[in-house]
Order: sequence, then structure tokens, then C-alpha cells
Amino acid sequence: MNSGQWYNVIAKMEIGKVKQGRRRGFTLIELLVVVAIIAILAAMLLPALSRAKLSARRIVCVDNLKQLALATAMYVHDADGYYPSSNASYKWPEALRPGYQNFKILLCPDHGHSASSADVASADDAPRSYLINGWTDYFDRLPQPVIAEIIPEAAINLPSETIVFGEKEDDFGDFLMDLRTYNQLSVLDQTSHGTGSDYAFADSSVRFLKFGKSLQPVNLWAVMAENR
Repeated sequence: MNSGQWYNVIAKMEIGKVKQGRRRGFTLIELLVVVAIIAILAAMLLPALSRAKLSARRIVCVDNLKQLALATAMYVHDADGYYPSSNASYKWPEALRPGYQNFKILLCPDHGHSASSADVASADDAPRSYLINGWTDYFDRLPQPVIAEIIPEAAINLPSETIVFGEKEDDFGDFLMDLRTYNQLSVLDQTSHGTGSDYAFADSSVRFLKFGKSLQPVNLWAVMAENR
């Protein structure tokens, strides 16, 4: 093989190496296609991840309300069948304190509380997302004046359809859902989880109700049949 032939062989080998080197990289079009695919996948996955996150937060809220409902049941049992007083100097969070350990159960993750409960001594002063039924329609039917607003468990004829706890708006410090003052129109948060909110009932169950369903067509906060 003469020098010319050797030159041609070497030249072909170098050209082959160049072509192989080109095949190792991506063209601009290929990169754009990959980017487009990633963008499409992200657009498909992000809403699902967002829904999963919202669902997880609501599960925490349901669990918190369940713990509060059980703490209330323990209180009623120890108090000879009576719920915490609605007009005592200490409020329901402190009254139920023996039934739970962490102030965090007073908070729903979907509520925007900026305050911390770390340095709070009393549960009544801790950040809170919930309010208890004030049972005011029951007390208003009793001979007046009512000195101690304490409702017996036996007065609640429909425990599975009578709300004990609901969620409140963050800007209000109300402890009670008070039918006397109509604070259901301003304080009660009926859309904390999108289309509705979570509620704990007198039978210790917790259910999600859509906006307005805690009040209409049946007022689930009322105890007396004529007010429901």
C-alpha cells in the first residue's frame, strides 16, 4: 500500500471519528423536544401533587377535630355528663386540656396563623382554628337568668346530627359559635378546605360539609327541635 492509499485510509478513519463524536451530543431540536416533554410532564404532575398536599393538610385537620371530640367526650364522662361551661372564666381549650397534649391540635394547617404557641402557658391563649358550639338556643329556653351555661349531654337528642366544633376565621378570637349574635355570618369559616369545612359532632364523628350545609336546610348547631 503506497502513501496515497495510507492517506485515504487515515482520512476515512478521522472522518468516522468526527461523525461518531457528533452522534454523542444532542442537537438543538432534540434538546427543545426534551425540554418540552419535561414541561408537559410537570404540567400534568404539579396539579396532582398540589391536590395531594391539600388532601394531606385536610387529613391533619380532621385528625385534630377528632382528638378534640374525644377530649370532649372524656370531659363529659368525668363531669357527670355535662359539657364545658360556655360562660366560665376559663374557656373550652383549657377546660379540655387534660384530654390532649399538644397545642398544635388547636390549629388547622389550612389556616394562616402567624402566632406561635411555644411560649403560651394556657391553652386559652394559644393560636386556634376552632370554635365550640355555644348551645345558646338551649340556654335561651331555660328560666332566666341562667347563671351557669352548662348543657347536659342528655339534652342533645341527635348527637350524630349536632355539631360540637367547627372552624373559624383566623381574624376572630371567638371561642363560641353563638346563634344569639349571628356570628355564623362572620366568624364561622365555611370554606377553609375549598368548597367546605370540617366539623366534629356530638357522637365524636368528624365530617366535611359544603358551604352552608351546617346551617341549611337543618341548623346542625341548634339543640332545640324548633330551632333546627
